[in-house]
Amino acid sequence: MNAQLAPLSPTRGYIGGGNIAGILGVSPFKTPLAEYLTITGEVPEEISPQQAEFFEDRRDLEPWAAKKFTRKTGLKVVRVNHRYDDLHFPWAKAEIDFEPEDGGNGETKTVHPNAVRDWGDPDEEEEPPIYVTAQAMWGLGVTGRAHVYVQALIGFDDYRLYRIERDDNLITEIRRQALRFWKYHIEPRRPPQPTNVDDVLRLYARDTGRAVEADPEIRAAVADMVTERQVIALHTARKEQHEFRIKAFMRDATTLLVHGQPAITWKARADGVRVFRIR
Repeated sequence: MNAQLAPLSPTRGYIGGGNIAGILGVSPFKTPLAEYLTITGEVPEEISPQQAEFFEDRRDLEPWAAKKFTRKTGLKVVRVNHRYDDLHFPWAKAEIDFEPEDGGNGETKTVHPNAVRDWGDPDEEEEPPIYVTAQAMWGLGVTGRAHVYVQALIGFDDYRLYRIERDDNLITEIRRQALRFWKYHIEPRRPPQPTNVDDVLRLYARDTGRAVEADPEIRAAVADMVTERQVIALHTARKEQHEFRIKAFMRDATTLLVHGQPAITWKARADGVRVFRIR
């Protein structure tokens, strides 16, 4: 083992596996600026009651997930929830969800059913989303291990297990970009540029009451925004009309065929709600 074992800590000031996808710009959840603010603590990260409940539910699922993993692989889980310190960079750490007896890393992901399309079929040698792969490779870079298991819990009925082998070229590039982020942004306290509205709100949570005159570029953006909103409203109304016609035709059918091929599904989830999807 090439890494040092350290107990989990709620303090920040380091780059961990949960930050790396956002730093690389491949996370659907957090931007580079959001990760910067989390790492530096310049803006406290607020956790909603829904998020707190999600994290609590995930902790409750960990023993069940460990048993599921063992039944699937025959491998026992020998350690859970430990943080490792990188031997080369004191600011680089990795929180490993579970560690099987074969010496690999293990990551557990709780996936919302609406996001299942992003997760490939492991039986077809397909992969998890890129942001998960980035975190997995970061963990291998810190611990020095050869492989990682990623288990996705999609409700209680859909369990997916992926084994990802170490890719030294990818790990080197991820660590290079993390080092640049640390040196260029974290150490000098130089925040990345905002990339979406949420980023702007993170920087300017409260208004000052002042007025600002738009320049020609912003005046053009205002006109474009008004036009786009009108187009979106029209397209939304048309989409709803088309969807109603299709659903009224399908009635209790689960699948709509076009030239004999599945085109649309409208089927119930475990909670009984029918979900309408274009295949």
